[in-house]
Amino acid sequence: MPTPFFSIVMPTWNRVASLDRALTSVLAQREPSWELLIADDGSSDGTWASLCDWKRHDPRLRCWRHANRGPAASRNALLGHARGEWITFLDSDDELRPDHLALRRAAIAAQPGTDLWLSPMHIVGNPFVPSCLHPGEMIHVDRCIGVGMLTVRRETILRAGGFPEIRYAEDAALMTQLRIMGTRTAWLTHRSYVYHRDHADSITARQAQRTRATLPYAMAEAAVD
Repeated sequence: MPTPFFSIVMPTWNRVASLDRALTSVLAQREPSWELLIADDGSSDGTWASLCDWKRHDPRLRCWRHANRGPAASRNALLGHARGEWITFLDSDDELRPDHLALRRAAIAAQPGTDLWLSPMHIVGNPFVPSCLHPGEMIHVDRCIGVGMLTVRRETILRAGGFPEIRYAEDAALMTQLRIMGTRTAWLTHRSYVYHRDHADSITARQAQRTRATLPYAMAEAAVD
């Protein structure tokens, strides 16, 4: 297989009900140069069997499974398999609009010195999440850094050490490290990542329920300017 331009990193855990939506959105991308790396994080609901069916139809889907580690550790494991120059992310209960990768490729071509692209997300459902800096406070997702916002050069995220393996807001923690490194960053305005918060078992909601104390990390909550 030719080396893809993008590696899409997707952990999943017991997501057989939403997996088809996420995978269909990747296969519908107008930009064809991608691979989708999926880690089944110890599912027990038929997720792995569904993935095996999907990957038979498109060799760009590459799948692994392991005992439950959490999304941060699963993403880090997948980063070790990534072949694309650029890394972007998809949670298995979310989806991408068809122009998601094409918009990023055009931006990268126009501004090749940038190492990290950020973009706001289209939110379906409750747009408020627990603050990682102020326990008990709820803030709008647009004031946060979420994994769906990030498209980063592979060598840059590897140099940052990947995601801190913490229970909540690991994406904000990674962003803090990238800022410390002085990563060259730019913004896109398109909301081409669809962030589903319209079900109680969303990844963010599940992590937030387990995390109510101040986290042991200097994290960032960033407004979308």
